[in-house]
Amino acid sequence: MHFPHRTQTTFASLILFFALVTNAHADVDFRGKTVTVSIGYGVGGSYHFYAQLFARHLGRFLPGQPTMLVQSNPGAGGVRLLNDAASRMRNDGTQIFLPPDTMVITQLLAPEGLTYDARKFRYIGTADQQNTFWVMRRGPAASIQGMRSNEVFVGSSGKGSTGYMIPALAGPLLDLKIKLVGGYDSSREMILAMDKGEIDGTLQAWQVWKQSRPAWFEKDGFATPVIQVGASADPDAPSTPLLRDLVKPQDRPVVALFDTIGTIGRSLAAPNGTPDDVLASLRGAFQSMLKDNEFVAEAQKSQLRILARSGEDLETSILTAFSTSSADVIRRARELTQ
Repeated sequence: MHFPHRTQTTFASLILFFALVTNAHADVDFRGKTVTVSIGYGVGGSYHFYAQLFARHLGRFLPGQPTMLVQSNPGAGGVRLLNDAASRMRNDGTQIFLPPDTMVITQLLAPEGLTYDARKFRYIGTADQQNTFWVMRRGPAASIQGMRSNEVFVGSSGKGSTGYMIPALAGPLLDLKIKLVGGYDSSREMILAMDKGEIDGTLQAWQVWKQSRPAWFEKDGFATPVIQVGASADPDAPSTPLLRDLVKPQDRPVVALFDTIGTIGRSLAAPNGTPDDVLASLRGAFQSMLKDNEFVAEAQKSQLRILARSGEDLETSILTAFSTSSADVIRRARELTQ
């Protein structure tokens, strides 16, 4: 069969292109290597559980099937991990990490002492998008109107935490009567404090609530969610109002800063400077893992929800959060939460 010269040239170009792509991916080989998955918090929390899940399964889908380990690097609410990822971690794919969900908020509102830039990390993917839920003990104050009429005590680990920043933000925007109580070391302590009546409410990811106190949310149960924070409603609790829908239109850009907490959720990222072919290999392995029956079965058994998002989408959301946050919005958010 005779091909016109132009067709032959195009056909040859396509063959060369696919050969180059194939060779580029063939060069990414983790055989005999160890890939470390780092978290910025202590063991026993949801970051640790997701990291363990990733470490048990991701290696099966990476070229060469490397050994996978989990490492805890706690400090400064995850900032120590992020600073290390920006300057010390290897960018050959053998060191990856779960970015703290407050990463963007921290960089925008409290940049002192930070050496990382969230815009420069390479995002592999999100396993679960986790909105933050403000839950209150049932009673007269367990509603927006109730918190406008009754003083309520809301527990947190302290300034810089979502449990502090979101009520501090929502209080003046919604005219709520809130007293913030800090000093709790863990979500477990805060939930126990609600149980004992020390505080009226606190804020956690919906999965934390459902894992620790599922009976609370049955009909006429002990507690009820009153507000959720995220870009869209959590599919497991779609009737709980979003903070962005409760505030005045002019205040929505400030609230939108905090929507990135849910978007980041429990994700995986690679350090600055990770080459494109290594990133493509990590992303491909992550997507394959999410569809794997063994992975899905263990996630379900461990009660670790999968509400996935691609690394490309996560990267776009983070870049958008920076590009749409004006100096005035950042200044106002800082004033309200510090």
